[in-house]
Amino acid sequence: MIDIDNVRFTYDGVHFALDGVSAHVETGEFLCILGGNGSGKSTLAKHLNALLVPDEGRVVVDGMDTADAECTYAVRKTCGMVFQNPDDQLVASLVEDDVAFGPENLGIPTPELRERVTQALEDVGLSGFERHETHALSGGQKQRVAIAGVLAMNPSVLVLDEASAMLDPRGRAGLMRVCHELHERGMTIVMITHFMEEAAQADRVIVMERGRVALEGTPDEVLLQADALDHLNLDVPFAARLSLDARRAGVNVAPTVNADELAQRVLALAGAGAQVTAAANGASAPAAQPVAAAEDSQEGAGSSQAESASGNGSNAFPTQEAAARTPASFSASAGIDATGSQTGSENDNGGLFPTCSDVAGKLVSVAASGDAGAVSAGTGTPLIEFCDVSFTYDAAEAKRQRKRGGQQAKRQAKWGNAPDSLWAIRNVSFAVHQGEFLGIAGHTGSGKSTIIQHMNGILKPTSGQVLVMGADISDKRCEASLRGSIGVVFQYPEHQLFAETVYKDVAFGPRNLGLKDNEVDARVRESLERVGLAFDEVAEKSPFELSGGQQRRVAFAGVLAMNPRVLVLDEPAAGLDPASRTSFLGMISRLHQQGLTVVMVSHSMDDLARMCDRVAIMNEGQLLGIGAPDQLFLRAAELKRVGLGTTEAQAFASELAAGGMAVEAGKLYNEQDLVDLVARACGSEEAGANGCAGVAAGSATGTASAAPKVSSPAASGNPAANKSIPAASDNAERAAADAGSCESTGE
Repeated sequence: MIDIDNVRFTYDGVHFALDGVSAHVETGEFLCILGGNGSGKSTLAKHLNALLVPDEGRVVVDGMDTADAECTYAVRKTCGMVFQNPDDQLVASLVEDDVAFGPENLGIPTPELRERVTQALEDVGLSGFERHETHALSGGQKQRVAIAGVLAMNPSVLVLDEASAMLDPRGRAGLMRVCHELHERGMTIVMITHFMEEAAQADRVIVMERGRVALEGTPDEVLLQADALDHLNLDVPFAARLSLDARRAGVNVAPTVNADELAQRVLALAGAGAQVTAAANGASAPAAQPVAAAEDSQEGAGSSQAESASGNGSNAFPTQEAAARTPASFSASAGIDATGSQTGSENDNGGLFPTCSDVAGKLVSVAASGDAGAVSAGTGTPLIEFCDVSFTYDAAEAKRQRKRGGQQAKRQAKWGNAPDSLWAIRNVSFAVHQGEFLGIAGHTGSGKSTIIQHMNGILKPTSGQVLVMGADISDKRCEASLRGSIGVVFQYPEHQLFAETVYKDVAFGPRNLGLKDNEVDARVRESLERVGLAFDEVAEKSPFELSGGQQRRVAFAGVLAMNPRVLVLDEPAAGLDPASRTSFLGMISRLHQQGLTVVMVSHSMDDLARMCDRVAIMNEGQLLGIGAPDQLFLRAAELKRVGLGTTEAQAFASELAAGGMAVEAGKLYNEQDLVDLVARACGSEEAGANGCAGVAAGSATGTASAAPKVSSPAASGNPAANKSIPAASDNAERAAADAGSCESTGE
């Protein structure tokens, strides 16, 4: 279907973004392309549908040379592409018009056009959103619209350039299900991603480095090469990392990239290990006891268990049960406050504009047990308080509903918010305490970004109050000073850059605070140092000449230069390769350790569990619950019902429990815990030194006796119980974040 022959391409005439790339994509193949930021992935993708043409070499799509201008239209009809940032792709003001744009330009007859639009929106879970304005959608919803627009064109080849970067766990699982269904129908899929679990589901994987193909093969051949991938700023999938670590702990399990397959192998080995132990003690093997009820089993798995997380097998994006319902078991869980489940106060507004009630008695701040740095219940100074806050982007319709004296009838949503939902957030009450690290999670469109835009007055409540250090953010007399106390970093923060030089960009905020030149200079120097950039190296450069990783750091520095008391982050690591992601999250963790209060929105349950004191869960604009990660992420089934999941390690522990292995109840497992558990259960020699029997060589477990040949893998780390990500040296961190930046696009 696609032939790429020795392609070279440069943006500036000097540095080659693609430098001799050759590859072949078979008709009907599912190919995944990996690589660090700046490796050339997006540049290669744009060559597949003639958005770019080679400077040297050629690209042939279905027999058509992309450099032939007469073939351009046919190539783009054959090869549809979804970009990483949906704002780069949306062209119409209404959802249905945007989805119809592509097929309409292909000359599709009107009756068929309507069918295609309807089906495409159904595939991505946006039925009922046809008349919604695209600019008012959340980032994840926009991404779904962009995907629907390409699906409606019915291309022979679907190219996805990190199309899942803005999606929640359920959305990512649903996208993978759609891809598999299209693949089964014969469509060729080319997917660029930084999610290793997505790459593990492909037929073949290509890894790029500095514009060249570095590795190529099946997922098992490529994704188990831990050392090689680490050198390329990548990681291995969770299952591969766990299986390799288990082997180092003495467990004779064959490495694999598939978590379900690994669980079956471990359970088989554990059964044999129990038999060996029992034989040594002259007794029969005891039956393993599961850890918890079925609701916490594999059905609550996170993003690593993509297919099970998507739930309903008949739908790519499954129907959400009981919109706006707070599960009783969730709200009743010890240490979890579900204050967001209230339905509003009865008042003279007919319940449409709930009044501000006394929130002090309702807030519960639960610390992670044993964590000295966490915020204890009832302690810590509230820096930000939400008091029964509701907000709508359509105030006029809210007023009309109030006059009518009734609620608008809602259609059932296939996922997330109902299409007729008026309120972006409703009756939200919680507090952010001095020195804490608060995470916010929720499905796409749940109100996360709306909440953080209330924290520094970008948005004002339709009803209720937002208090910052005791002052109402809606009070214009103190608005300016309060905004300086709350620094907000938006999704893709490099888009916040605008000045001629790095110095001027970082200095913009302090100058607007009226600081003297020497004070501005001191703040610029300090903030650049805090984000790991050398002042002398970057101060006089244009921010647009820097790599994508460096641009993101400059944007962070511009916010830090305002000397905020609270740093609010909206998906700060979106679109970064694994090494850069670890570097950025490590930087954020160190800022918190230095005393900065942090609020972070994220779709990564593992990041939230590892870094946060508390996590707030949003569902359809309401606060479902708030509490310590080691309590919230045990509620896997409830989290799944609202489009989220638990951590990868906990999902795997639940799968082992469902298979009969004895797993400790009430414990949030991290990867090291799992390695220890598996080693004990399987009776490895290493575990045997601590009182566990070894497994007899060649026991009939059905697993391979030796692991596939791989490069010596690095230790995994990343325990969920450790809040802080280990800090690398400044030089190593900068290299990890900014390596391979032959392009300034940050791909």
